[in-house]
Amino acid sequence: MTDDPVAQYKEILDLTRQASQQLADRERRRRVEVVTEITAAEKAIKQATEQEEQVKKEITGWWRQVAARLAGLTWITPGRPPEPDPAGRPDRLDTYLAEIEPATNVFVAALRKAVWPKKLS
Repeated sequence: MTDDPVAQYKEILDLTRQASQQLADRERRRRVEVVTEITAAEKAIKQATEQEEQVKKEITGWWRQVAARLAGLTWITPGRPPEPDPAGRPDRLDTYLAEIEPATNVFVAALRKAVWPKKLS
């Protein structure tokens, strides 16, 4: 710095302008990052929602198949369709789904034995 007050003032103004420009540049970059993060999050939410709907359709389909097998049997009723389990772990979805079909088959086999000799469709 020099002893000239005008030169000192101009130097301070220049530093202030540079700092302001750096802040504006940083804020622009951060704005782009935030918009990118929001877009990615919205995409992930959409995919998760679509997957959830697909799983609901599959489970509802299996439930209807089981309920159809119970039609005409007065001693057993299917009850209400299953509700989503809030304690379910999304990372185990494939395991849960893999358990449904074998459990359904075991139930149907037990039901056939229970109503024998009358056949179920």
